[in-house]
Amino acid sequence: MDKQNKAALYALAGGVIWSFSGLLSRLVSWNSFSLVALRALVATVILGLCRGSFRIRPNKGLWLCGLGISATSLLYMSALRFTSTANAIVLQYTASVFVILYMLLVKRQKPLKSELIATIFVILGVCLCFSGGLSGGTLTGNLLGLLSGMTYAVVFLTTRYAGNDPVDSVYFGTLLSCALAVVVPFDKGFSITPRDLAIMLGLGCSLGLGYLFFSLGMRYGLSPVRSCIISNAEPVLNPVWVFLLLGENPGVMSIVGAAVVLIAITAQSIYEARRTKAAAERT
Repeated sequence: MDKQNKAALYALAGGVIWSFSGLLSRLVSWNSFSLVALRALVATVILGLCRGSFRIRPNKGLWLCGLGISATSLLYMSALRFTSTANAIVLQYTASVFVILYMLLVKRQKPLKSELIATIFVILGVCLCFSGGLSGGTLTGNLLGLLSGMTYAVVFLTTRYAGNDPVDSVYFGTLLSCALAVVVPFDKGFSITPRDLAIMLGLGCSLGLGYLFFSLGMRYGLSPVRSCIISNAEPVLNPVWVFLLLGENPGVMSIVGAAVVLIAITAQSIYEARRTKAAAERT
């Protein structure tokens, strides 16, 4: 397996692991600050162990990525208080659009044609998954969801900033999120039963391992646009787990949307792998 295919598989694994967070977050009554902070605490331990160290010397790139990760988590969880899950996740996954716009307008770097086409189909698929959802939210909730899409784009753009190791970048992001634990004593819905602790561990593992695989994909050279496209497996699989474990039928449009996204991701990855291999053979 070549380097790019391995990178794509890592990114896809990250999206699949992240997809369990939506299900688990529905099983606790904590507020968004507590949820973000405590799952980040577990994720930080996981990533620190994988790095072999809990020490870090932040630079500009690490700060940008870390703040992007923390802001995305908090904005998304806060958006859920004012709008539906469908709205929040659809708006968060507009990140690929912001990544492409940034690369085009600021870096003057045109996306690959396959990346652009795949992004269009991914957005279409995600919208199909949650068709009808965008009409049910408040302006505040939808704005928070859109902002989470912008900050999520920052994560993709800064993970490898100035040569930083992607694992260091996501580790610092979860570490920053731990600071929100100061509000836990004021969370009226907070409880610490064995069930809640198990859910917290599950959420932390989902976040930490998801970011670990995502960062490994970036370490192997996956582009910000392509990694953003592939990680869209998360919002597609999220309702599947809810259906299987909580019995909520995602509906025909969700199934169609899931198929569109997965086909787009697979087709784009196969096409680029073949194109890269053909270019290497010519040289």
